[in-house]
Amino acid sequence: MSVHNISGPHIRPNLPDSQQPRIDADRPLPGARPLPSIADGAVVNGTVLAAREDGSYLVSVEGRTLLAQANIPLLAGQRFKAVWDASGDIPVLRLSEEESALLGKLSSGDRDVAGALLSRGLSLDSRALAMIRAAWAGMGQNPAQLAPLAELWARGLPMTGENVQVLSWYLSLDEKKTAELWKRTRESLRARLSRGEDPRKAIRALLAGGDETADFLRGHSLLSAPARGGGDPSLLAGAFLPVGRESAPLRARVSAGVSSRGGKSLWSVSFDMEGDRLGLVSGAVETDGTSLSVILRAERENGFEELRRRARHLRRELEGLPLALQNVAVARGRRLPRTPGRGLDVTA
Repeated sequence: MSVHNISGPHIRPNLPDSQQPRIDADRPLPGARPLPSIADGAVVNGTVLAAREDGSYLVSVEGRTLLAQANIPLLAGQRFKAVWDASGDIPVLRLSEEESALLGKLSSGDRDVAGALLSRGLSLDSRALAMIRAAWAGMGQNPAQLAPLAELWARGLPMTGENVQVLSWYLSLDEKKTAELWKRTRESLRARLSRGEDPRKAIRALLAGGDETADFLRGHSLLSAPARGGGDPSLLAGAFLPVGRESAPLRARVSAGVSSRGGKSLWSVSFDMEGDRLGLVSGAVETDGTSLSVILRAERENGFEELRRRARHLRRELEGLPLALQNVAVARGRRLPRTPGRGLDVTA
């Protein structure tokens, strides 16, 4: 898994446009039914996945990744409602006057901040723009600082220089270094507990240290904080957990969120991980404290079949929890941004 997977699940950061994943709506996969074309003049809702150097955009519309142009400059991560103009060789997104006016008011500096917010599914409001812009300016406006600042804002955490520095370092760790730091953390914690130390005090002592273990735990703690109310945790950078054998660990990216729906609080946890055998596997768990919903997704066919085969065993294990299990669903394909509460019937 890429350690820079913080700009959303649809695209692979640091890859050129020619290598970005895309699906041609007019050429379906072998054995699949042809997808109906989008009618000229139809009103569509979608998300901007990437801006290309030639001025066009990769967009997600009706579950498809398509190439389009737009009547105004768009930002990666932006969600839009537009008229689909298919009269030319490349479709044109004609956005509403309201959206045009909003983006037109942004300065070049604000557009960078806006892009960081939109790519994480956050509201583009004046307060968020002002606070992130002020914090960024106070740190020298290094482009590498903007993503950690947006992650901190998304969780309502202090946007301090120390937190930004810790997150920047944490997100740069590769699988080998992550496994090494987790092993070091476990060994230190076991040694303290074997001496009879209180677990909470032992963890505080590790956090108070001035070494890499302390920085690792601080970064892990920051990215384990839930998203602001209504935020989609699957669009945020996640804390990394080791999975599998210690000699050949995989790394799972985990994000958490909390929101409110129908007067009830909803807690959600999203994860994704990638291995040689099953490829990219992701999922989301939601609960309101009474009911539980689980959705799993695999990009490859063999991963999908493996998840489907094990779904009944997972269901049996989850039925032992003191929660009403509403759903264990398995799907194939790349994970899409989720709307908190979509998989959970809070009226049940």
